[in-house]
Amino acid sequence: MKSKFRIASLVLGLGLAGVVTAAWGAESVINLISAGETIISNVKTTKARQKDVSEKNKNLAAEGPKLVEEQKQLQADIAAYQKQVNDVKALTDAYKTECPSDKRLTEDQFKACSAKRKQVTDAIAKVNAIPATLNKRQTDFNNRATAYNKETQDLKAEAPKASNAYTNALTKEENWIDQVRTFLLSPAVQPYAKKAGCPNVEKPAKDIEGVNKMSIAALACLKKIAGTG
Repeated sequence: MKSKFRIASLVLGLGLAGVVTAAWGAESVINLISAGETIISNVKTTKARQKDVSEKNKNLAAEGPKLVEEQKQLQADIAAYQKQVNDVKALTDAYKTECPSDKRLTEDQFKACSAKRKQVTDAIAKVNAIPATLNKRQTDFNNRATAYNKETQDLKAEAPKASNAYTNALTKEENWIDQVRTFLLSPAVQPYAKKAGCPNVEKPAKDIEGVNKMSIAALACLKKIAGTG
């Protein structure tokens, strides 16, 4: 009888130990795991968003000076075209003066005027071929400049939102780590934390990357403690 009683007491003791373990950890560790997964995912998402904003800003910063130089060159080419137009007008006026249609010309004058007429015709054809190219360049530039200005304005609106979202996510992450630290350092949990290979949460991370690494490691160890990892 005594032997049977001792066995029953032993079984009862193990049962009580399980109840105590559930009391300190079951609900709290699951909540920490759930919160940690959400927080770490949010940090990853907002970090990617912040990186995207930084990349766009870098690209726009590089594109701006190029557009300025392109505009200067386009303006210079338009000014050169206007000078060519004026030169052709002057050449045409000179031809009309030297070779009027109502003037009787000698053979030599006729040959000279024919040469000048060809020179004027070639000059006019050359100048008339320029506007199409300039107009296309102007249209292309305007489209790029409009897109650049829109992207710049959009980025000005997006940048603070992305920064705030990332900052908030990091703040929540740090608060979560504080909760994990309190949980893992509690005497009842320490043996399980040691067995699960939990990170040294007493030593604060030096930078954001360190916080991220600690969060991932802490989440993994919590899952091992809960038996889900």
